Amino acid sequence: MVSPVAGKRKLEFIKRDVPLKDFTTWNVGGPARFFCEPETLHEVREALQFSARQDLDLLFIGNGSNLLVPDEGFPGLAVRFGPGFGQVKTSGESITASAGTPLYRLANKANELGCSCFNFLTGIPGTVGGGLAMNAGAFGWEITDYLTKITYIDRRGEIYEREIMAEDFGYRESFFQKNKDLTLLEAEFRLDYGVNQPEMGDILDTRRAKFPYTYPSAGSVFKNPTEADSCAGELLDEAGAKGFSVGDAVVSRQHANFILNKGHATANNIQKTIDILRDRVYKEFGVTLVTEVTVI
Repeated sequence: MVSPVAGKRKLEFIKRDVPLKDFTTWNVGGPARFFCEPETLHEVREALQFSARQDLDLLFIGNGSNLLVPDEGFPGLAVRFGPGFGQVKTSGESITASAGTPLYRLANKANELGCSCFNFLTGIPGTVGGGLAMNAGAFGWEITDYLTKITYIDRRGEIYEREIMAEDFGYRESFFQKNKDLTLLEAEFRLDYGVNQPEMGDILDTRRAKFPYTYPSAGSVFKNPTEADSCAGELLDEAGAKGFSVGDAVVSRQHANFILNKGHATANNIQKTIDILRDRVYKEFGVTLVTEVTVI
């Protein structure tokens, strides 16, 4: 039974033993020892300070779309921003989005202003916080192409603003991966009206034709290697990965860089599949694939 945390400081919004499979797009993962969905800055502070007092590891799960949680669960505090952190504001040539804002909402808001620079985010089932944590991108664009400023909080509850520097983000890498005790609250972007990206509907059609959406997945499993001329999906395809399975974890026949949950896959099934695919590609091409998904 899920119950709130009690004690000297009663934290009703922090729950115990919450199954994380309900919050990941792979639909796998055991329970978090503690879990919360803060709606206000005050609750975020309370959660971070609680994790510091209890010496707990933190896991921000965003929309759970780029995450493999083990079957044993997560022994720390898992945080998923509530709807209160899904706001988008505009001012002049800039647009500011809270960490829990779905990526499609950022693209929609920009479109309402006649700007298509975020259309490439269409169909990526993540949030602004998760998107920045991994520097999400597609079709040659990355979310940080238009990022100007971030606001974040540390475990003590102190808030900071930072103007973006070139070294803060790289290919599927971010300032937050290097500073794990810092949590994004909101991000400011510039609106680039000079960019003419395809319509959101056209991008969604392209995604549906290229990527599998019938079964739960976490999107692309591996990063594209920098030391090879081929992308990860092509290397996996040439290594005969399509259709390979461990239990109900099955490599898509449509795109070899997607591992699907075709029923009752476990995190262990998926992890074994990842390990075998990485080994196959290394033996075949001498290329070591690195996961794009975060493996807890």
